[in-house]
Amino acid sequence: MRKGIGPQNLGAPGSSPITKNYSPLKKLSDPGDKYKKGDLIDETDHEEQVYSTTNKNEYSDKPGAGLNVENISEIQEDKKGQYMTTLDEKEFISSGKKKTVSNYNVGKNVPRDTLRPKKGKFFKRGY
Repeated sequence: MRKGIGPQNLGAPGSSPITKNYSPLKKLSDPGDKYKKGDLIDETDHEEQVYSTTNKNEYSDKPGAGLNVENISEIQEDKKGQYMTTLDEKEFISSGKKKTVSNYNVGKNVPRDTLRPKKGKFFKRGY
């Protein structure tokens, strides 16, 4: 018998996810749970969320604030609560120190926007 194939190499008895009462389909969160610092907001939650923004424009009071999810940072926290910032086209996930950003959503050299929940201090999961 070749090594690496067969029931003898499946792991120790009881090591299967099924025998440990663990399901890979188990939900990691429930609707209404708050996001944690460092989480990336779900695209559906982002598109349904109305934000309090620092840059007022025609999209400020619309769900998603006119931004695509790939152009906003991970969730961050300060004494005011949770927030996200707009990302420059050269940034991924976390924002840098530049005060202006350029990307296909906002244009060139636009002041970095800060997005906060319109109600409360925390972003909530909708799924």
